[in-house]
Amino acid sequence: MKRRDFLKNGLKIGVAANALPVMLGGMPVRALGRSPLRSALESSLSSNNNALVIIQLQGGNDGLNCLVPFGDPNYAALRPTLGLSSSSLTAPLPDHNTLAFHSGMDGFLQLYSAGKMAILQNVGYSNPSLSHFRGTDIWNTATDSNVFASTGWIGRLLLEQNPGFPQTLPPQPLALQFGSGLSNLFLSKNGGMGIAISRVPSPGDLRTSLHNYDAIPQNPTTQYNELAYVRIIQEETEVYTKNIIQRNVTTNKVTYPTSNLATQLASIAQLIASGFQTKIYLVTQGSYDTHSNELNAQGQLLTDLSAAVAAFQQDIEAFGVADQVAIMTYSEFGRRPKENGSGTDHGTAAPHFVIGTQVKGMVYGNDPKLDAATLTAGGGNLIFDPQHDFRNVYATVMNEWLLAGGSQNTADIHSVLTSDPNGTYSANSTWQSLGIFKSSSQQYVGSDPEAMGLMLLQNYPNPASSQTQIQYTLDQPGTVELGIYTTSGAELMRVVDGRQSAGPHTVSFNVNSLPSGSYIYRLKTISQTVARQMIVER
Repeated sequence: MKRRDFLKNGLKIGVAANALPVMLGGMPVRALGRSPLRSALESSLSSNNNALVIIQLQGGNDGLNCLVPFGDPNYAALRPTLGLSSSSLTAPLPDHNTLAFHSGMDGFLQLYSAGKMAILQNVGYSNPSLSHFRGTDIWNTATDSNVFASTGWIGRLLLEQNPGFPQTLPPQPLALQFGSGLSNLFLSKNGGMGIAISRVPSPGDLRTSLHNYDAIPQNPTTQYNELAYVRIIQEETEVYTKNIIQRNVTTNKVTYPTSNLATQLASIAQLIASGFQTKIYLVTQGSYDTHSNELNAQGQLLTDLSAAVAAFQQDIEAFGVADQVAIMTYSEFGRRPKENGSGTDHGTAAPHFVIGTQVKGMVYGNDPKLDAATLTAGGGNLIFDPQHDFRNVYATVMNEWLLAGGSQNTADIHSVLTSDPNGTYSANSTWQSLGIFKSSSQQYVGSDPEAMGLMLLQNYPNPASSQTQIQYTLDQPGTVELGIYTTSGAELMRVVDGRQSAGPHTVSFNVNSLPSGSYIYRLKTISQTVARQMIVER
C-alpha cells in the first residue's frame, strides 16, 4: 500500500478475525513515548477542554417536516399529502408559536424548552449544489460551490492548532469518527487528522504486547521503505488502540435507545466522561434521501435522532461534563418546499441545530418564506439567509467554542475558511461569529487577521420583542458610535455616542418603538466599522 493511500484514508479501527483491526494513516511517526515536545503539543490542543460532537444527517434532511412552520398557510398548500397536521407535531416552541417539531422529536422540544438548543434558520450558501456527493463535499471542505478542495475544514483547523502533526503525534486522537472510513472532513495537507472506528475497541482487540520489528537498514530499498512505513503505521496503531482500551472505563448513567446512532453517542459519552481528550467526534445518521415514503422514513429517523441526542445530553449532564460538550448537526442540503406526491426532491436551505448547556437557546433568524414570489425567485427552492451561510456557523463553532480567542484565533479561522497557499477556499473573506454560545466574548470580522481588535457580537435575544443587549470589544479607547438603522440606511436610534475605554462593553436597550422587521446595528470607531442584522418580532 502506498503512502498516498494512507494519507487519503486516515486511521481505521474495525474488528476483523485473526488481524489487528486498526490501520493508521498519515506520514511516518516514530515518537511512541512521551517527550517534552509531545506534552507541550498535547497541552496546546486548546486552552479549554471543549469537545464538539458533529451529527451528519446524511441524505438531505427535509427541514420543513423537521421544524414545521405550521403557522404559514402556504405550508399546507405546498404539501397537501406530506404536510404534518397538528396531531403529527409537538407543542409549539414556547417562545416561537409559529414553529413546532415533528411529533417524534419530543426530546428536541425538551432540549429547546430548557434553553439548551440554538436553532439556526435557513442555513445554506450561494449557488448550492443539489448533488449528494458534491453537496457533502462542499459542506465538509467549507468551500464556495465552484471551488474544489482536497482538505476538510476540521482537518485544516486541527493542523493549524497542531502544526507538528503527524511527525509528533498526540497520545490521543485529535478527532474520532464512527464509520468504516475517514471523512474528508478530517483531511489536511499532512493527511488524516482523525481516526475512524466501527466501535470502541475492547481488550480482546489488542495483542498483549507490541511487535518487535526488524531494524530499518541504513540504505533501504524503495520496497523496504514502503514496508517500514507500514510497520511504523502498525506500531502507532497499536499505541492508539491500547490508549483507548486503557482509558478509565465508565458506565453510562442513563438508558439509551437501541438505534445505531444512540449506541455511538453512548460510546462518545463514555469516552468524554473517562477524560479522553479528543476534541472532535463525528457520527452519521441516514439516509434522509426521501424522494418517496418520506412520512415513514424521515419520521423514524427524526424520532431516533431526537431520542438519541436527548439521552446523550442527559448522560453527559449526569457525568458532570456537559459544560464542555456541544453538539452540531449538518446535512448536505434541505428539500424542496413543494412535495412530489409522497416525498420531496433535493432542495437548498434548512434549519440546523447546535445543542448544549452553554448555547444561548433560541431561534436565530426568520421562519422560511413559502410565498409564491419568494419560491419563484428561488427557482422553487427556499432562499438561504446570508447571515447563516454555513461557513458563519463553522466560524461560530471555532471562535466561540473550540478555540481560545485572540488574534491567533482569528488568524486560524481566516486560514481555515478563506486562504490557502495555493488559492482560496472562498471569495468571501469576512466570516461572522453568530454569538450563540454563552461564553462567547469575541467576534471574528474582516479579512485582515491582524486587524481584529473590534469585536461585535449578535444581539441577544434575537429576534427581540422588547429588551435586547449588544456586546462588543474595543481594541483601544476612543470615540464610539452605536446606532440602529433601517435596512436602507436611515438611522433610527443612537444607542452609544461618546468616548469609551478599551475592552468589553455591554449595552442594553428597549426596541418597543421599532415595528416588527429587520434592522441593522452599526458599531463605528475612528478606524473601523462593523455592522450586524437585528430582528424585531412580536
